[in-house]
Formats: sequence, structure tokens, C-alpha cells
Amino acid sequence: MGKTLGYARISTDQGQDATSQKAVLEDLGAVVVFVDIGNGSKLTGRDQLEAALRLLDEGDTLLALHPDRLARDTGDLLTIAKRVIEKKAVLRINDPAITLDGTDIMAEVMLTVFGLVGMMEKHFIKARQRRGIEAAKLRGDIYKGRPATISPDAVRDLRQQGFGATQIAKRLKIGRASVYRLLAA
Repeated sequence: MGKTLGYARISTDQGQDATSQKAVLEDLGAVVVFVDIGNGSKLTGRDQLEAALRLLDEGDTLLALHPDRLARDTGDLLTIAKRVIEKKAVLRINDPAITLDGTDIMAEVMLTVFGLVGMMEKHFIKARQRRGIEAAKLRGDIYKGRPATISPDAVRDLRQQGFGATQIAKRLKIGRASVYRLLAA
């Protein structure tokens, strides 16, 4: 019997914590838990998921608590499942209980259905967001998005001290693209 690798994802590190997901995954047998921070609407930038997939060997299991922790898109969810099966490993979702090893068409159907549910949920979230923005505009409120979380002054100060964009990004725990954007503003 192979090892079980857990995968958890939180949308943001502001007000969210993966501790409870990690604890449940470990209780379910995960020997290590990989955690990504970011939305599940795309696979790009999910370094920990990629690491977990690379480490899977034949007979291993990739375990997630819910399908939407893996992806909020049917195609992405099935891509992940295909990559797991190609390694002769098993994808196991805890809730709802789905075990996909490439031999059970019903497990694939269930995974597809829950992928569709995730896509619908993503659509409804975006629709509510658009309605909220439109309502704010009708009231005369100026919609500016969420408040800035990065201090432009801190970026400029570090730049004046001679730090490069990569060093600034690491020190402030932000993306390099954000550093470039703030320096250009």
C-alpha cells in the first residue's frame, strides 16, 4: 500500500487558515499535506498541487476534503484526476466520498457533477459581485475594489535602499508583478 498525500487550499491568507483542513487530512491518513493559497478557478500558480502530483507514485493516494479544494472548474478537476490516474495512483475526495482510480465510471461521473457544481458556484459569486458593484454605482458610491494591502511607500523605500524587485517581493511577501506595478505608478 502506498502513501497518502493530502491537499488543502484556502482562497486567501487574510482571515483564513488551513489548519483545520490539514488536521482532518492527517486524521484521514495523509502523511504530508500540501497547501496552496489562492482561488481554485485556475490551475496555474498552484505550486503545492503540482508538487503533490509530482510526488505521487504507483499505489499512492491524493486526498482532498472536497472537490472545490482541488478546482472550481470541471475541466481542471478532470485534468487533475487524469494526472493522478496516469501515475497509477488514486484520487480520493472525503466529502462527498469519491474514490477515483480509473476503473469506476460512476466515480468519474460524480467528480464531473461536483466539478459542475463548483463552476456554478463560481458563476454565482461573480454575478453577485457584479450586482453589488452596479448597486454601488447607482447609489453614487465610487467603486474602488478592495482596500490596498500593499504599502507603496514600503516598496519605494526598499527600492531606494537598493533592493531589486525579487528581494522586495520576498521581504514584503508579495508578487514581483505587484512590485513592478507599484514602482511604475
